[in-house]
Amino acid sequence: MLNVPQLTNLRLGGLNSAVTDWQQMTVKLRKLATGSGGETSAADLKAKAEAADWRGVNATVTKSFVAQTAAEFSDVVTEADSIHKVLRDSHTAFKKHQEDVRAAVDRWTKKNVYISDNGGASSAAPPGAVAGKAKIDTPTQEDCDNAAAEIGRILEAADETDRIAARALRKHAANKYDFGKTSYQGLADADKQQGIADADAQVKLASKGDQLTDAELRQFNEISKNQRDNPAYAERFATRLGPEGTLQFWRSLADPGHGDTPTGERAKILAKVQDNLSLTLATATHVDTPAMREWKDGIIAAGDDRIKHPGIMSAPYGFQVMSSLMGKGKFESGFLTSYGDKMVEFERANSKAGPGWLWDNPGNPAQLNYPPGSAKPDNDPISGFMEALGHNPEASLDFFNGSTGRGANDDLDTLSNWDYLVDADNEDARKWPVDDDGKTTGYTNMGHALESATLGYAYDDPDPSIPPAKTEEQIEARGERTALMQQVVDNYKNAGVIDGQPGIRDSLTNMAAGHIDSLNYTMANFGDAGKLSGNDQLFDFKENHLRDLGQMEARNFLSALGSDEDSYQTVSTAQQVYGASLMAAQGENGVAAVDAGVHSVKMHGLLDESRFEGIGKEFGDDKEARNMELEKQAEWRKYAVGAVVGTVAGVGAAVIVPAGAAAAIAVPLAFEAAGGAAETQYATQMIDWLKENEFDNSNEASEGIYAAKLEGQHNAMIPLLNYAEESGMAPEEVRRMAERSESAYNAGVAHSDTGNTKD
Repeated sequence: MLNVPQLTNLRLGGLNSAVTDWQQMTVKLRKLATGSGGETSAADLKAKAEAADWRGVNATVTKSFVAQTAAEFSDVVTEADSIHKVLRDSHTAFKKHQEDVRAAVDRWTKKNVYISDNGGASSAAPPGAVAGKAKIDTPTQEDCDNAAAEIGRILEAADETDRIAARALRKHAANKYDFGKTSYQGLADADKQQGIADADAQVKLASKGDQLTDAELRQFNEISKNQRDNPAYAERFATRLGPEGTLQFWRSLADPGHGDTPTGERAKILAKVQDNLSLTLATATHVDTPAMREWKDGIIAAGDDRIKHPGIMSAPYGFQVMSSLMGKGKFESGFLTSYGDKMVEFERANSKAGPGWLWDNPGNPAQLNYPPGSAKPDNDPISGFMEALGHNPEASLDFFNGSTGRGANDDLDTLSNWDYLVDADNEDARKWPVDDDGKTTGYTNMGHALESATLGYAYDDPDPSIPPAKTEEQIEARGERTALMQQVVDNYKNAGVIDGQPGIRDSLTNMAAGHIDSLNYTMANFGDAGKLSGNDQLFDFKENHLRDLGQMEARNFLSALGSDEDSYQTVSTAQQVYGASLMAAQGENGVAAVDAGVHSVKMHGLLDESRFEGIGKEFGDDKEARNMELEKQAEWRKYAVGAVVGTVAGVGAAVIVPAGAAAAIAVPLAFEAAGGAAETQYATQMIDWLKENEFDNSNEASEGIYAAKLEGQHNAMIPLLNYAEESGMAPEEVRRMAERSESAYNAGVAHSDTGNTKD
């Protein structure tokens, strides 16, 4: 792969000259082949040869030689034109790659991020002793990670261009004694033709099934890695295998039976095969051809078929095999919806013994996920399908808004997918299969699906961004996402419900951070005074397409999340970002800015008290541990707020979002702004400090706990104090603002204060 200096310093002058030379060569060769201006050409020679009266050997040998030679002139034009187009597109692509990497390096360098030759990134900010009083922006770990990711994408794109171009040119140079008929219309066409050729080779390999050697599987992976995002390759591979062949290939390869389930090195190789197959098939589903439509229909139809293997009686269902190949990539929305509906209908129609028996009975055991043990229970296809929805927000939203039983089976009542999969209180809800230890990945994967549906981007998107809401279609989609979020808030109303679905908390936390704007709007409605008090204007309800999620439901939801340490850290950081940005959005309206800041203080009071109570419930009478946790929380708030808006009043109210609009939060970015650095500084410095200090029930310990609470209050006030400093508020105005904020914070505390966990 090209490195940064190689791409940055790449001399494109020679390549540009080659483009010009081959363009001119093509013109000259075409003139020799076809003639122009009355000049003699190969075409003329061929026409005269065919019209001549040849006799004897000349009729059989010479005439044929002249015709073949004339054809070679035509072939050489074809090759020359193809080479010119490949070189032309390569030059254009490399120029773009070079511009991109130079611009990226320059931009990150200005942010004190050092880019190494291999594309790595690290902080280049001088230490405090060197910087002195100079204001130096120190990049966070997130900044470094984002820089490395951006540079990596550029280098990969350049490497892809190099690979395709080199292969195309080698193809033209393959024939030593004559010119070939290969023709590329450019780099994209070369990529397409190479993909088709590789797909044919892969299908030939796949025909060997479980007889593939480790070396052949590595070869399969190497080709797949280069081509899995190539639509021509993916479509050819899938349709040449066919739906049944696709399922049979993975079933036989993953679990050949006879007690010979792959382990060790082969299992590691198969894990990559599984990922590559998933990414390839995901790409294929977006190709709209009759053959692909037939493939998708065939996969769905084969869902309730048993996928057998020679010599083995037991066999998994097609749904199980296909769902195990859905963990990576974004599958096409229509296919996912149809597939999911058919699978849920099949499961519900066979629900007497329950999903656990249906998918994991002795008649269909199979090792389908690699490495073994990576998904529990291994054979639950709905769990695998949820992971696919987690990568496709549109399909996920559509699925959770859908239902099954619409007359597909006479004895199958209509039931919404939400009620069947999510609502544990519904008597008809699914009983998620668990493994021998009572654990399941089902709720984790369902959380991923809900996350993508409510946030509008894949749950693991490395660079998430809020979907725009400008067109009518986009605004409608935004409304559907917030409507689903309202169901989420209403359903997960206490910690018991959340903990009853182990694995879902992280996703609920991300959803709360992602909808922190609507949660704030909802909670600013004391005694139903929100409308009359102008909250729609303060929060810009219409422009930001917010939703009232229900005050009691939102309070319960936030309290349930805030009681957990990790959830508290994420949501409180998102609140810090949103509260500061909401103030900035008020522009010159100082009264509204203070109102926004005071409301954010109230939200922090709710979250802080939720965590206090969570600590009390978690540690009970163990006051030493309890004191430690309270101190940890205080230090976290101090660090987090500093990373987001600056800890010291008067330093500046800069936020990590553009001023002028209240920020919708794209997670995990909001948390990573503080959390990424916290993983190092907070963990190594704060925790070590706490461990070095002994906490007991002395006056010093009590004072420490009170100080922790004061720290939370102080950090909640930082945006307001910054504003007061910068706007030149009079002391009496600051006093009134502080009094309002104290009342607001205590009101937030009261929302979460159950009074049953205090000393």
